[in-house]
Amino acid sequence: MAVWSQTKVSEISKSKRIDSEYFHPSYLEAENAVLKRSVKPLKHIGKFLIGPFGSAFHVSNYDLNSTYRYIRGKDVKPFQLLDDDSVYMPHRDFERLNRYSVKENDLLISVVGTLGNVAIVPEGLQGVFSCKSTVFRNSCIDPYFLLAYFNSSYGKSCLLRRQRGAIQAGLNKDDLEVVPVPIFDSGVCSDVGDKVRMALDKNSLSKSLYSEAQKLLEKELGLDELVLEKPKCYETSFSEVVGGGRIDSDYFQVHFKQQANHLNMIQSKPLRELVCFQKGIEVGSPAYTESGKLFVRVSNVKKTGVVTGNSDKYISETLFNCLESYQPKIGDILLTKDGTVGVCYVVDEPVDGIISGGIMKLSNKDELIPSEYLALVINSPICQFQIDRDCSGALIVHWKPKDIAALKIPILKEDKMAELSDLVNQSKIAKKESDQLLDRAKRMVEELIEGAV
Repeated sequence: MAVWSQTKVSEISKSKRIDSEYFHPSYLEAENAVLKRSVKPLKHIGKFLIGPFGSAFHVSNYDLNSTYRYIRGKDVKPFQLLDDDSVYMPHRDFERLNRYSVKENDLLISVVGTLGNVAIVPEGLQGVFSCKSTVFRNSCIDPYFLLAYFNSSYGKSCLLRRQRGAIQAGLNKDDLEVVPVPIFDSGVCSDVGDKVRMALDKNSLSKSLYSEAQKLLEKELGLDELVLEKPKCYETSFSEVVGGGRIDSDYFQVHFKQQANHLNMIQSKPLRELVCFQKGIEVGSPAYTESGKLFVRVSNVKKTGVVTGNSDKYISETLFNCLESYQPKIGDILLTKDGTVGVCYVVDEPVDGIISGGIMKLSNKDELIPSEYLALVINSPICQFQIDRDCSGALIVHWKPKDIAALKIPILKEDKMAELSDLVNQSKIAKKESDQLLDRAKRMVEELIEGAV
């Protein structure tokens, strides 16, 4: 559906832009609302630091043993940096690129790829940011207020309005400098900032509780004392090749055998005895709509929940009604089987959509084994090694339903499984509280801009 927008020649001359996207009605409406308040351009509030050239550091130089983080563009998410897939650089490269090192309370703005994400650098992080981001620092306004503003609908629109480029869009420093920022009483800014600080503390608590559950599980299973060998060469017998039904060398890696032998000493059950299965469905790209019900793909499923983003796909209400049996219900377990394989999550909030064919929906049929324990153990190394070993595919990794059904699930004493499940539930509660506080902080900013308070 076409969208029309009219503007004045004076506005075109002032902005030096003739691209229609810059004058999109939604962007104009958001920025005009901000401009009704007292504002300052971002360049008058703090300083910018542009990232190094892409060739300054190469991915082949990642150092698994280093503590100096290399912050990629995809690590910059709304409010905070991802920390579940971090990469690190050698000390010599950190020293060489020290002028690009981040400081506590720096704001990182994603300027290439997924644009307009703004995250804050936490205390104690040592690292260098890439050319995919720009740092904003030394703010004279509470940086946590700015963080809430840029993640609000108004701040996000003011950022995205300034993107340039056709094939690969980007945000330039010159454009970022003139992004309008509403100025409010310092006490009000502190109130918003305090909400964000509390939210990020809650999120840290959530991660800590989940990590505690992971470590306790690994200790119970004896994984904390298991030393894995990864020799450069290894051999296997013909009978093992025939028994495994595989001839690819990866399947017979020594550390897989070690973990399999360890698992054989632990009481376990195949997943098919614990759950009922339902595979998702593919609707085909012609069925996608601009809005409607969410078509949950593998990229939407994380350990912490069903997440949404700019690349989401939707289907019509009519199609959803025909395929409603594929909608996840609270208590169902989602498990990814294609692409990013073996990610497991227990649904604890309504999902307004259906699952794709790359996802399995599991229904727990053993009341003695908590669903949160099942998800925790599937996400743990004792199950992930089985998944890595069983998966096949060169370009896109696939996990066959027969192998999913045969996945061995370690069974602990009931009280221990309940304890682990409780830790995961506490982690989820803290995460929900964090999300609610962030939503409240964003809404406070929006209400201030709208003049509602």
